[in-house]
Amino acid sequence: MVLLVLFLLITIRTFERYSSANKSIRESNAVLQALETMVSGLKDAQIGVQGYLLTHDTAFVRPFRLAQPTVEVSIRQLDSLERAGATHKDLDEIQELSRKMLKLIQDQFLSERTSDVGVQGGEAEQLRRSRELLERIRAEHRELSIGIERIRLRNLSAERSLKPDAPLMLLVSSVLAILASAALFWRLFRALAKAERAEAEIQRKVEQLNQEVRTREFAERSLKRVLDSSPSAIMAFRSLRNDLGQVADFEWVLANKESERIYSRSQDPLIGKQLLVQLPWLVNTKLYEAFLEVVETGAPYESDLQSLFRPDVWLHVHALRLLDGFVVTITDISETRRAQELLAEGDRLAITGGIARTVAHEVRNPLTNLHMALEQMLDELGPDTRKGIEPYADILQRNMHRISRLITDLLESSKPKELDKRPCEVPALLRAAMASVQDRLDLLGMHAEVQAAPELHAVSADPEMLGIALTNLCVNAIEAMEEGRGRLYLGASLYQGHVRISIADNGKGIQEEHIQRLFQAFYSGRTGGMGLGLTNARTILNAHGVHMDVKSAVGEGTTFILTFPD
Repeated sequence: MVLLVLFLLITIRTFERYSSANKSIRESNAVLQALETMVSGLKDAQIGVQGYLLTHDTAFVRPFRLAQPTVEVSIRQLDSLERAGATHKDLDEIQELSRKMLKLIQDQFLSERTSDVGVQGGEAEQLRRSRELLERIRAEHRELSIGIERIRLRNLSAERSLKPDAPLMLLVSSVLAILASAALFWRLFRALAKAERAEAEIQRKVEQLNQEVRTREFAERSLKRVLDSSPSAIMAFRSLRNDLGQVADFEWVLANKESERIYSRSQDPLIGKQLLVQLPWLVNTKLYEAFLEVVETGAPYESDLQSLFRPDVWLHVHALRLLDGFVVTITDISETRRAQELLAEGDRLAITGGIARTVAHEVRNPLTNLHMALEQMLDELGPDTRKGIEPYADILQRNMHRISRLITDLLESSKPKELDKRPCEVPALLRAAMASVQDRLDLLGMHAEVQAAPELHAVSADPEMLGIALTNLCVNAIEAMEEGRGRLYLGASLYQGHVRISIADNGKGIQEEHIQRLFQAFYSGRTGGMGLGLTNARTILNAHGVHMDVKSAVGEGTTFILTFPD
């Protein structure tokens, strides 16, 4: 083994010397070729430009154009080649002279192209300078070529002397290597077989791992597509705990497109951001407390909540614990609740309509008979007798008319409205509603105010029917206020692209448990009221697709908020 190592070292050294000599020869040849190409190109470029300057024959331009890129490539090639025995100073000097001459030739060509005067004056001087530069370049080229050729011949002689020694040393080293390898072959064979088995096992494991990675990537892409296609906001969070182990905040780890659209306040993705930093208004809310409880107890949370920013928007929130965090799905169920309300309203109208038609049929016929009998009795009585019972007859007639009007109002409030919709200006609707109750306001000494935002757009509505609904709401507000102190407010503004009308009063207010009963037929908060005005208004607004919300505080007043669809 020692002998083998010794011969290997000698062989390596011999090969290094041989390779070094061979490399120097190739480098010398490359430098000589680059120098020759550069000088030849400069000469061709000079001849082409001189011919063009003397004859103005464009045929001389072609050699110049062909030689110019060749010279530039040769100059750059000298920078990338090894020096092959030439000094930096020698090569840098000839490169610099070549660049100057190429620049001078280009200037001669450009000056001739832009001048109408022949070769004279400055152009002759340029020709003289270019010839001088070419002579200097040729002189430098000869000196460099002689020096490089001398080094090349010396390396060529060394290569020839080492050429027969290298195969011999390689042969001896090979024989020794074969003998040494034969002694270790059986061990190497066993190691190789073991390595092959290990490689096959590793390859199987790698393939299995790659398959798992591909399966996981496919599952992740599929899951993302499914999540992004969902109309619900789907998000996952991990807990951020303080030194005491308490949850201080949550961090987004997953968010689909709908979540980004609703909760991202910039173009940056939500993943990596903190919940309370992105949504600071969530602090100390019931929803945030519910998220904490889900993480700490593992009990799922599911509830329908009203949006804090839009009272007409309802959200269904479903949260489940996920490791040390939770995943939550938030769905806008406003349209579903609206559809449920409209369905319930339709059922109520159907029931009320059936009752109303039954009452109308069962009451109007006897009422008509009573009215006819009363008129017939009054006609048959003498003047003296009639005079004595006229007060009682008037009472009967007034009450029969009231019963008839009550039946008519009940039928009107319980049947769907047929609308003649057209674009309506909101300020005009407000002014018309205020004008319809102005007499009542003046009579009771109450004040009124109408405000409409300038950016309001028209709404599609039946102006006559919508005017009835607004008038009924205004009348309800007036009846709830104290005489001489009442203040009625009608306002319209834009809220998230929707027209919103507010009808507010400073009356006695409504208790929370009575708000849901406001729109029931025959329910009235005042003595003598029939309780059909708000029911009729609700029916008209439902036909228009308008969402109505009521806010009230006892002793402070009530506000009806009407939100129009797009």
